[in-house]
Amino acid sequence: MTDLQQEIDTKLIKYQKDYQEYIKCLIRGIQIPINARPEELVRQIFIHFLIKETELFPDIINVKVEANHHDVEIYKKQKNDNFKPHQSPLIIVEVKREDVNLKNHYNQIQRYLTKAGCDMGILYNYNEIIAFTRRDDKFEINHLKTLTDIKVLILQKNNNNDDLLKFEKAQNGNFDTFAYLTSKYGKYTTNKVVFKLKQQQSEIEGYFFTIQGNKVYYDLCGKYSQKQQNFDCQDFEKLISIAY
Repeated sequence: MTDLQQEIDTKLIKYQKDYQEYIKCLIRGIQIPINARPEELVRQIFIHFLIKETELFPDIINVKVEANHHDVEIYKKQKNDNFKPHQSPLIIVEVKREDVNLKNHYNQIQRYLTKAGCDMGILYNYNEIIAFTRRDDKFEINHLKTLTDIKVLILQKNNNNDDLLKFEKAQNGNFDTFAYLTSKYGKYTTNKVVFKLKQQQSEIEGYFFTIQGNKVYYDLCGKYSQKQQNFDCQDFEKLISIAY
C-alpha cells in the first residue's frame, strides 16, 4: 500500500509561495496550503488515485470534493442523458491526517452514510484504508490492503444497471417498468418525470405518482393549484425522461 501512495505523492504538483507549500486540487482547481491543512495532502493523494490511476474517471464515475459536508463523494456516471434521477453517492470518503486514529471516527462515517442513504464509506489516513459496508441496519467493517482495492469496490457497486434497463423498457412503452420507476423516483418533487399518453400530442411533466388499481395519479409539475391528475394504465404510451 505504501509503495503506491509514495509513488502518487511524488506525482503531486507542489510549489512554494510566501513561505508556504501549496498544492492544486485536481477537482476544484484551487490552491491549498498544505502546512495549514495537513489532511489535504492525504485527500489529494486519494483524489489523484481516483482521477489518474483507476481509469474510471470521467467515463464511469464522477467525483465531488467538499460536497454535503463530506471530504470526497464518488458517484456513478449516468449513461443515459434522459435518465438522471437524484442519486446517493456510491461511496463517501472521509480523509484524516496521517497521525489520526481512525477508530475515533467510526461513528462519524456511519452517521454520514446513514444520513446520505449511502451504503459504502471509506476512512483513509494514508496509513490505513477502512471500508464500511451497510448491511440492513448494521455496518460491516473491513481493512483494505491497498488503494487499488477501492477500484474493485467501485466497479462492484457500479455494475448494477437494473434501473437503466427498466427505464429503457419504459421508454419503449412497457407500463410495468414505468410503474416501478415512478414508485421509486416519482413519489416526491425530487425528480421530474416526463411521459406521454396515447391520443395526446404534448408531453406531460409530473411528480407525486401513486397507482391505485387501474389508475395512475400524479401532480403536474409547477401546477400546485390544480387538482391531482390521473389516467388509465392502458393509456400510457411511453416514458421520456426522469431527471433531478
